[in-house]
Amino acid sequence: MFSYIDLLGKKFKYGGRGPEVYDCWGLCREVYRRLGIDVPDFQSSSDFSEIHQKILQGKELLEQLNEPEPYCMVFFTLRPPYVTHIGIVLNPPYFIHILEKSEVAVERLDSITWKKRIAGFYRWKKK
Repeated sequence: MFSYIDLLGKKFKYGGRGPEVYDCWGLCREVYRRLGIDVPDFQSSSDFSEIHQKILQGKELLEQLNEPEPYCMVFFTLRPPYVTHIGIVLNPPYFIHILEKSEVAVERLDSITWKKRIAGFYRWKKK
């Protein structure tokens, strides 16, 4: 059974890959690791747009979704028009993520803070 409770409250650090600090991609990789899914590691500076482009270049690995589903990725535009953030949907409408100067948290996709910033939902294709 997948558990994420121990991740809540972990601190943010650029390039963080755990187990004590994470950036948003590092947290997503950890969630997927716990689900038995190995995803590639991308290093980036403070801008997730570079990671987003690398992910989309590997389109054969991803499938875009019209609606969120458990354990899909959700991309956000915090600085439009660029995709600068990612989280993992838990059980819609809840998702887990971490922001700079913050810590791992679970929030709602349909909240006023997030619903207008959603850039898309993606799931990893089975190999």
